[in-house]
Amino acid sequence: MTHRVINRIIAVILFLVAELLYLRTMAPTLSFWDCGEFIATAYTLGIPHPPGAPLFLLLGRLFSMIPFFSDIGARVNLISTLASSATVMLTYLITLRFIILYRKSDPDGWSSSEKVSAYGSSVIAALALAFSDSFWFNAVEAEVYALSSLFTALVTWLMLRWYDDDPLPGNERWLMAVMYIIGLSIGVHLLSLLALFAVAMVYCFKKYEVTPRSVALFVVGSSGLFILIYQIIIKGLPVLLQWSSWSGFFVLAMLLVSGIWYTHSKRLVLLNTLVVSLLLIVIGYTSYGMIFIRAQAGPPINENNPSTPEAFYSYLNRDQYGEMPLWPRRWSPEPVHQYFYQQYSSDLDYFLSYQLNHMYLRYLGWQFIGREHDMEGAGVDWSVLWGLPFLFGFAGAVAHFRRQWKMGLVVTALFILTGAALVIYLNQTEPQPRERDYSYVGSFFAFAIWIGIGVETLLHVMAERLKLQAERHRLALALLTVTAALLLINGKMLQANYRMHDRSGNYVPWDWAWNMLQSCDKDAILFTNGDNDTFPLWYLQEVERIRTDVRVVNLSLANTGWYLQQLKNTSPRGAKTVAFGMGDGELASITYEPLDSVEVSVPAAKASRELLQESRLQGITLASVPPETMQWVMKPTVMFEGLGYLRPQDRAVYEIVTSNFPQRSIYFALTVDTESMIGLEKNLRLDGLAYKVVPNKSSDPMSNVNPALLYHKLLGVYRYHNLDNPEISLEETSRRLCANYSPLFIRLALALADDPEASLRVEGKSGLAVLKKRSAMALEVLNTASVLLPPDRYPLNPELAGTVTALYARLGEKKKAYPYIAYLEKLVKTTDLHTDPRLFYMLAGAYRAIGREQDALRVITLLSRELQEPRLLEEFEKMKE
Repeated sequence: MTHRVINRIIAVILFLVAELLYLRTMAPTLSFWDCGEFIATAYTLGIPHPPGAPLFLLLGRLFSMIPFFSDIGARVNLISTLASSATVMLTYLITLRFIILYRKSDPDGWSSSEKVSAYGSSVIAALALAFSDSFWFNAVEAEVYALSSLFTALVTWLMLRWYDDDPLPGNERWLMAVMYIIGLSIGVHLLSLLALFAVAMVYCFKKYEVTPRSVALFVVGSSGLFILIYQIIIKGLPVLLQWSSWSGFFVLAMLLVSGIWYTHSKRLVLLNTLVVSLLLIVIGYTSYGMIFIRAQAGPPINENNPSTPEAFYSYLNRDQYGEMPLWPRRWSPEPVHQYFYQQYSSDLDYFLSYQLNHMYLRYLGWQFIGREHDMEGAGVDWSVLWGLPFLFGFAGAVAHFRRQWKMGLVVTALFILTGAALVIYLNQTEPQPRERDYSYVGSFFAFAIWIGIGVETLLHVMAERLKLQAERHRLALALLTVTAALLLINGKMLQANYRMHDRSGNYVPWDWAWNMLQSCDKDAILFTNGDNDTFPLWYLQEVERIRTDVRVVNLSLANTGWYLQQLKNTSPRGAKTVAFGMGDGELASITYEPLDSVEVSVPAAKASRELLQESRLQGITLASVPPETMQWVMKPTVMFEGLGYLRPQDRAVYEIVTSNFPQRSIYFALTVDTESMIGLEKNLRLDGLAYKVVPNKSSDPMSNVNPALLYHKLLGVYRYHNLDNPEISLEETSRRLCANYSPLFIRLALALADDPEASLRVEGKSGLAVLKKRSAMALEVLNTASVLLPPDRYPLNPELAGTVTALYARLGEKKKAYPYIAYLEKLVKTTDLHTDPRLFYMLAGAYRAIGREQDALRVITLLSRELQEPRLLEEFEKMKE
């Protein structure tokens, strides 16, 4: 077979293999972080966070209408699997093209050993990218990074096609395709724009000899082209719209068309190519018109409301996030950032230790050396991949420069600009809300190319050193080496990363959103904290039309005037507007407000009557009679130069509570921190994944529960797909949020066991009220938690494990406490007694609860002796009495 046929067959096979892998491990619905937002805005053609991704949204809308899967989220996820598979295929083609270029021979004239070496090494490069940690992560969820990686690879491949065709007639079409793809990529993510310098380098190496003059020309030309695209087109066109409306665009289009006609008529080939390219970039960029047009339609998700030229410019310019200077590196005045900055001796130390090492080199190590574990903050572990991918990649980089330094420089430019240079530009603060490895996939793509070149170079060197003359010997060496590399590099990467990135069966984000929304009364207002307790809820409301009556108020967005105005004036999906005591003008200009501690009073007669009626119907005795007025003290949430201030979000919470309570139920998501509750933390009742604002006070909101209501929510309404299935792999974010469920079950069991002989009236499966004995309910709750959330899979606070043990003992089911005893014993084995003596004390208490008195005495004696505290033994004996 000819090279062309073999090449195409291998490329197609690689695409199919990657696609099957990604489909097998793809999330079956939405995932956490931005995925819910992107799916929801794609389905409704809404406006996501700045600067938006209009091309991705348009593709998402298209894919959402094609019935590949019943779940809309899965349909949009398919974009990422297809884009990633195509990127894997292009990585193979690009790596092979580089090998052909430095071999300087016709592939159809290659011997069998040379074909195995070149094709096999290129396959290894492609699979190294396919199985790498961050690339795989992006491939199985609805995010923009997989599509952005495809554009980066496509631009690189198209430029190499031009390099092959020049100076044949029509070669300019490849350049124009490159520019159009760059224009399109702007509508997905600006990361692809960084490939522009590598593109310019390929052009210069083809057209000019390397001289000081040509180098200067490259630097000026590539920088000028980048500025032209980024500053003039991307940032300048919105300014043009702002100052001249659509007439400016018409004039610009006419100028470009006239320029094309003039340069063509005058045979100015280079200038004509440049002007056509600019027009194609602008055409690709016009996908952003969707943002401006849809914002004026007022979709339910309309972040920043970029419906005017001024707002549209602000949206594209990311004004909401403020400026991030390149220097100093420790630039943020936020107290939390200042605390971490103090741990570094200088800006340079901060840059090298945190920004470069922790936030980039560590990620590079994850891909090609090995990731320690899947938890946040994981380090690099050489024992996972034995460092083989990294060593071959490093050797490949050196070999690429030795065998063809020009193309080696091209890959180096791509590697640095999408890696270390991006680190410099982003100037990230410490701490970050999540790992940022997904941002550097372009750099990992470049390194994967070098892995393939490293394998091919090893074969070349071995054949030369062994002086193998016979073709059969060379072929045997090539087959053996490629097979070994496939197993030791790609096989090891697949083995290490498969379970970590297998999201099949993971419905935690969907269930989390369902459970949180179902925690709320009809027409409730729910305050949420960040991405993971907001975007999944948006998905359920906008895509699946579930509980659209609940108004979700994101506290981060509540710092912005446009968002508060939308809450006040819009009714998405028929939901009620949110009342404010402030006018639109005041909301638009909301800012930090000076405040001393102030006592707030709100009429609460309606809420108090409802609490009393609810308790009588369910057979619950309230700790105190709910007051007619709800009172609390609101304190400053931030301090500056000795003065207290309210953040805009705090003022918004105050306005919403005082203007809507008690007419509407108000909730705080379980994930909201207490400093965002404006002093209401004692007026909260635990209703599941949300705290409800109630007029009566309690010392701890976790201890203030309505057991009948919470029982109905946890066992009758909430969903827990696959939580009890050990075959399903849950990533770190899902596991961390699932850890919120165990305390709910245990808190409910405690409340029920407080009066075990009494009965409660709860809602049954038929919807009718039924009487149940509290002790039986408590036991049912504990048993359900043990099955759904076994401690060996979902670690819980040791104190809670001890509580479960004591509860089972009180309810006469000591044997069911054994898994929790085993859990505590496992913790004790890996804990230093002097570091955490309380853990040992809890184990002793758990032993005593189930009647293992000798074991309890043994642990306490050890504790007393090691800590030199003889009274511990005496106190423990007194507790027995």
